[in-house]
Amino acid sequence: MPSSYLTTDDYAAYGLPAGTTAAQVTTASTLIDMYLKRPEGLVWVPDGTGAPGWMAALSPSQTFGCASAIPAGDNVTVPLTGGVASLLVGDVLILDRANPEIAEPVAVVSITSQNVMFQSVAFDHPGPCTFDKGMTIKQHKFMPDGRPVTNLAFTPVARLLAGQGRYGYGRRGASSRYQVDEFNLLASLSHFGGPPVWEFFPIINTGVDFETGMVWVPAGVMLAYYSEINLWYVAGYPASGLPGAVKAACANIIMAQAAVPQLGATKKYAAGDTSIERFAASVIDDDTKAMLAPFRAKLFV
Repeated sequence: MPSSYLTTDDYAAYGLPAGTTAAQVTTASTLIDMYLKRPEGLVWVPDGTGAPGWMAALSPSQTFGCASAIPAGDNVTVPLTGGVASLLVGDVLILDRANPEIAEPVAVVSITSQNVMFQSVAFDHPGPCTFDKGMTIKQHKFMPDGRPVTNLAFTPVARLLAGQGRYGYGRRGASSRYQVDEFNLLASLSHFGGPPVWEFFPIINTGVDFETGMVWVPAGVMLAYYSEINLWYVAGYPASGLPGAVKAACANIIMAQAAVPQLGATKKYAAGDTSIERFAASVIDDDTKAMLAPFRAKLFV
């Protein structure tokens, strides 16, 4: 569902009239997500334990089912229906999302036919159960040459959920300095059948600075650092802890939209070669942009 950064209780505090509608809030919140380059939004939903579980603004890209009960435990194997072929090792699914008392994210460790093994299940699920895919942030990163450190685009990082990594060869002249030519298991095995495919690595061995998004990724089974990784995580704030700057920015956009009708704030109309020139190309003014600046995605384009 789309982001919504203001509640009716916030209207008076941020100078909005009592007649402000939910549609206005949703439109302004969506503009904020677009400006921040964060389509997943800024708000996460807690799982059954109260920990960050998934992103509130996302909708499932695919839903799987299981008719039987699922016990709590580690390395739990579950028969799934609904197109398991689309799953990858490392994928994070939200188990029983509709039940807030037992909803939880679970990470895929292995896939055999229709049977999927999950790293850990915290609650007993009576069944039938649902598994929703695409509810968390997934980010692909190429790792620096010979270093296990990288940065995530969305902060603050609320919770790392799963990771996968793989090895590859260096580009062009870098190959002589790359992991494959060092004296380790990867150097030996890469000459016989090539490097391995994506492999799951446990988040418990991964370090993260939650505020800056810096992540330290451990070496893989070949005793070498990964060439590239995928990380599944949750970033942002609980609905009750959304920063005031975001709420104020949302209110500013609502007021700006209300003050500028479809053909308002127009600097010039021209009938010949019909054209309309507005005073500003966006309802997000400089002050509002300054409020939102700390929350923008850290992306290199």
